[in-house]
Amino acid sequence: MANKIVENIISSIGLITEPGIDAEIQNFFRADEQVIEYSVEVSDNKYFIDVVLKDSSLHDIKAHFLSFVATMQYSYFTFYSRRADDNLIVYKLITGGSDMKGFYCELTYDHL
Repeated sequence: MANKIVENIISSIGLITEPGIDAEIQNFFRADEQVIEYSVEVSDNKYFIDVVLKDSSLHDIKAHFLSFVATMQYSYFTFYSRRADDNLIVYKLITGGSDMKGFYCELTYDHL
């Protein structure tokens, strides 16, 4: 159900990638001492980020993701979903402005 909602939102907005978003993402992860490593890829105007934290408890991953949302979200709308399994937690984030342009970001956290 969440995937269908995500796809509907993605299809109704103009997805953007730009140097400003890239820089904010890089700055966020570089400045966070909890981040051991991360990688960012862009494909089809979507950001895909893999993250490894020093402490990979569910609470710490959720807190880290919500901090990312607070830093990156646009003022008009923000939607996210979460899927967890034994080893990974995947958040899908969509945020945009009143012009219906925004960005999609999928964050995958290793969860031990």
